[in-house]
Amino acid sequence: METSKSLVRELNRKRVLEQVFSYGPISRSQVSKNLKLNKVTVSEIVSEMLENHLLVELGQGDSSSRGGRKPTMLKLNADYGYVLSFDLGFNYIDVMMNQIDGLILKFEHHRVGEINIDERITFIVNKAHEIKPEGGRLLGVSVAIHGIIDNNKALYTPYIDFQDRDLAKVLSQKLFVPVRLQNEANLSVIYQRDFVSREQIDNLVCISIHKGIGAGIIINNRLFTGVRGEAGEIGHAVVYESRPNFEHKFESIESYCSEDSILKKIKEQTDLSELTRDDIQQLYYDGNEIVGDILDEFCYYTAHIVYNTIVTLDPAKVVINSNLIADIPELMDIIRSDIPYLTKDKTPIELLANSRYATLLGGVSLIISHVINVTPGELNFSRALAESTLK
Repeated sequence: METSKSLVRELNRKRVLEQVFSYGPISRSQVSKNLKLNKVTVSEIVSEMLENHLLVELGQGDSSSRGGRKPTMLKLNADYGYVLSFDLGFNYIDVMMNQIDGLILKFEHHRVGEINIDERITFIVNKAHEIKPEGGRLLGVSVAIHGIIDNNKALYTPYIDFQDRDLAKVLSQKLFVPVRLQNEANLSVIYQRDFVSREQIDNLVCISIHKGIGAGIIINNRLFTGVRGEAGEIGHAVVYESRPNFEHKFESIESYCSEDSILKKIKEQTDLSELTRDDIQQLYYDGNEIVGDILDEFCYYTAHIVYNTIVTLDPAKVVINSNLIADIPELMDIIRSDIPYLTKDKTPIELLANSRYATLLGGVSLIISHVINVTPGELNFSRALAESTLK
C-alpha cells in the first residue's frame, strides 16, 4: 500500500512540475484545476519544490471575476542550474548551453577535424569546465551521436570509432552529472515535438539528410526507437537496379541522396575537386545544368523516401532536416511535386525550422526532462525558443 501511495505521489509531482514548467507563471489553484488534483495535494508538492529551489514564487496574479484574494504565481527557477548539449559530427563539435527552462545561453561551432574518441572526450570535458556561467550549476549533459544508440550506449557509429568506450559513463564520471546519448535524427524529432509542434501533433517523423540519412519517429507523443535502437535507419534501405543481363545490383538509398553522395556526384561530373554546400548553392542559382540535374535526382529519391515513410507510419506530419535544402528552399517544392498523389495532399511535409540548432535543442529537452525527472514529451519549450536570441 505504501509503495502504491509513493508511486501516485511521484506521478502527481511530475504532473505538477510539468504544468508549472509549460504554463508558468501559474497559480496553485490553476494547476489544481488543470490536473483535477486536490488543492492540498498540489500545495504540498509545490512547497517541497519551493524548498528545493526548483520553483520560485512571483508577485500576485489577478483575482477571479468573483473577487477574493489574489493568487501567488509560480514559475520554474531559471537559476536552478544549466545543461550542456554536444553534437559530435564527423569533423565538428557543436556546443550549446541552456538554462533549466531551455533558454539558450550560448552556442559554439568548432571545426575539429577527424579527431579520435579520446580527443573528443577531452574536448567535451574541457569545454564543460570552460563555459560554465558564474555561480551556475551544471545539471546534466546530452550528446548527439550520428549512429545507433540503445540504452544510452553507442552500438554503431559509421564516422567515429568509439573503441568500445562507454561514452556516457566516462563523461558522467569526469563531470559528476548525468549524461544522455541519443541519435541525431531522434533528437531532431524531439526538437520538433517539444519546441515547435507541442500540443498540436503527437505523431510525426523527422527525416534527417546529412552525411547519412535517418528518421526520428514520434508515436503517440513518445519517441519510438525499436527493439535495439535501430528504428528510423532508413538510409540503409536498398534501391535495386536491373541490368541487361538480368543481374540485379542494389545500393543503399544514402548513395543516391545523402549530402555526401551529392558532393561526390558533382565532383565526379565537374572539374571541382574542392566543393562546399555554399558552392552547390551558388552553382544551382547560376543555372549550372550538371548541378541542377543531380539535385533533381536528389529530390526524386528524397520524395520517395518521404512517400514510403508516410505509407508505412501514417504520421500527421513529416519534417525534413537538411542543410542542403535549407540553403536551396526551392528544392522542397520539387520534392513535394515528386511525391506520389496518394499522400501529397493529406500529409503536411515541411522543412525543419532552425535546423542549425535542432539537434542540440532536442538534446536540451532530453537532458532537462531527465534531470528534473518528468515524462519525456510533456514539457513545452516553445517559449524558451521564442525568447532566445540565437536564430
